[in-house]
Amino acid sequence: MASSGLTSITIGNSVTSIGEGVFVECTSLEYIVVDADNSVYDSRENCNAIIATSWNSLMHGCKNTIIPNSVKGIGKYAFGYCYDLTSITIPSSVTTIGNCAFVACRSLISITIGNSVTKIGADAFSGCSGLTSVTIGNGVTTIGNNAFSSCYGLTSVTIGNSVTKIGADAFSKCSALKDFYCPTERIPTTGNRIFDGVKLSSATLHVPAASLQKYGSTYPWYRFGQIVALTESDGIKPLTSEANSPTTVYSLDGRRVAKPRKGIYVIGGRKTAVR
Repeated sequence: MASSGLTSITIGNSVTSIGEGVFVECTSLEYIVVDADNSVYDSRENCNAIIATSWNSLMHGCKNTIIPNSVKGIGKYAFGYCYDLTSITIPSSVTTIGNCAFVACRSLISITIGNSVTKIGADAFSGCSGLTSVTIGNGVTTIGNNAFSSCYGLTSVTIGNSVTKIGADAFSKCSALKDFYCPTERIPTTGNRIFDGVKLSSATLHVPAASLQKYGSTYPWYRFGQIVALTESDGIKPLTSEANSPTTVYSLDGRRVAKPRKGIYVIGGRKTAVR
């Protein structure tokens, strides 16, 4: 169903089946109510959403939705093409974000994905062109194909330390990307073209000091213009200004070097050959 003029939906007590994405592209939707006597679906806590009661999965939301803390999953196309959605809080109860869950939510500016989420589905945030920053919690192990593709305004990405797989085209066409924080020492496996359309030579990759050499020799990570060490305090910040000054030299495994010999070092946050 696609209707730019539909502003409210009421689900009666006899409705027992609602398809995935049935209200996708209802771009003006503001209010969703499920009859209290419906045994299959509910809109608990006046959340402005349709929730599948038995498995606590949010199936359809709108720009005024507040996700209850009892919801475990956000379903396929749950907020798809919700053009006026500017912010959303994902509670700690949510463990999965489904395919296309927030696709083309172009007014969404920032998103924090908590530690309880373990999987971000394919195209989950694809086309969220207003998104400028993303923080992915330490529970996420898989970032699906195209998960953040075509997020043209995205400048900063922080992934959690449990990510083991990043799908194909996950961050493709994120043309404004400047900083990518990756605190895991074990390099995630990656699908094809995860940074396709991104000028990585103008971007900085932030990784653990002990893994500088590994990232610096592994595709596609070595394509970043700068690869710098994270601080130990919070795992997402680059080195201090002193540590990144041209006079401070680090080996590729993150050790400070007082008198560098011939080889490759990190000087001022850049890989540099000393001859």
